[in-house]
Amino acid sequence: MKIGIIGGGASGMAAAITALSEGAAVTVYEKNDRIGKKILATGNGKCNLSNTALTCGCYRSEEPQYLAPILKQVTVPDTLAFFHRLGLMTKDKNGCLYPECEQASAVLDVLRFALSRLGAVVKTGAVVTRLEADGGRFLVHTKKDNGHSAEVFDKIILACGSKAGLSQESSENGLKLAASFGLACVPFTPALVQLRCKEPFMKALAGVRAQASVSLTAGGVEYSEIGELQLTDYGISGIPVFQLSRYAAKALHKGEKQLSVSINFLPQLSCQEWKKELLMRKKLLAGESAEQFFTGTIHKKAAAVILKECGIPFTQRMDTLPEEKLLAAGRMFQRFPLTVTAANPFINAQVCAGGVRLSEVTEKLEAKKQKGMYLTGELLDADGRCGGYNLQWAWTTGIIAGHAAAKA
Repeated sequence: MKIGIIGGGASGMAAAITALSEGAAVTVYEKNDRIGKKILATGNGKCNLSNTALTCGCYRSEEPQYLAPILKQVTVPDTLAFFHRLGLMTKDKNGCLYPECEQASAVLDVLRFALSRLGAVVKTGAVVTRLEADGGRFLVHTKKDNGHSAEVFDKIILACGSKAGLSQESSENGLKLAASFGLACVPFTPALVQLRCKEPFMKALAGVRAQASVSLTAGGVEYSEIGELQLTDYGISGIPVFQLSRYAAKALHKGEKQLSVSINFLPQLSCQEWKKELLMRKKLLAGESAEQFFTGTIHKKAAAVILKECGIPFTQRMDTLPEEKLLAAGRMFQRFPLTVTAANPFINAQVCAGGVRLSEVTEKLEAKKQKGMYLTGELLDADGRCGGYNLQWAWTTGIIAGHAAAKA
């Protein structure tokens, strides 16, 4: 069995190793100068390769009903066993799974070593320009070093990834190849990415980090996440923003001009608890300035911006501030409004939302419209939350496709 794999990322390598272990001959085509480059950047260079808390709810898709039959085939323990066979030791850090050495390069190395040991042919700098089905086989056309080549395969695995980490102008090669076989696709939009806001005071907030609740209204639906928020000179970032960004990007792609965001800088307090705290502080610190009054509540930069927006100078004595105006400012500490006008571009995104619709493939990830073609990873319409879920999707789909293609 001769299998061609287009894409040498996480899912492509998992597919290749699995197919090679089943006795197939495998050629991997990778457009970059080396395979697996994106793995090196995952988990801040430590590679959060999976998560023990994995459920279907950790993923988003236009067709979520198709997720469970795929995910149940390769579980997190199955993935750990896969890497253990390759020689990688792993550790559990509050459910997030990392290599024992906490080096992403180790994950890439064990995959590369396995490909070499098992006899894979890896062609880097190989851009696939066209894919044809011919008499039950596949003809791969590539362009490399100004020369053209073509090779015939019994099975083909599309593991081309998405536009995440690429410039806006980069081609959507995977979607184009899939579409050439009539597969329906959801357009790619950035996910796990920063959001841009239009407020002129963003530069004054740059550098603020806070444990906060962030609520986004997109497409008439409110989504909320909690975690460490990061404020930048152009907008908002951090884990809760990344979790919400796919909804913002999709809504903006569909034509919404701007989206509303509300930040709660004190998510640990109810509205009533915070009101009670403010009134108590007013009695205790009546003679202090607004700056002194709010010191020790939230980040000083955030407090300064909120008070300025409420028309309260930092120098104003609290005994001269009407209670109604104090409580109005206090409400903004828990409902601070921002306006999102854009998601950062694909080059800043960790993953993409969108891809080939899950209804276009079988549970073994074979294209229903083209026998012998399999699809994996980010090319499929499924994107996960932060925490190792997207790499788990890559391992799961790669192993399924590699095994199915080799055994077909």
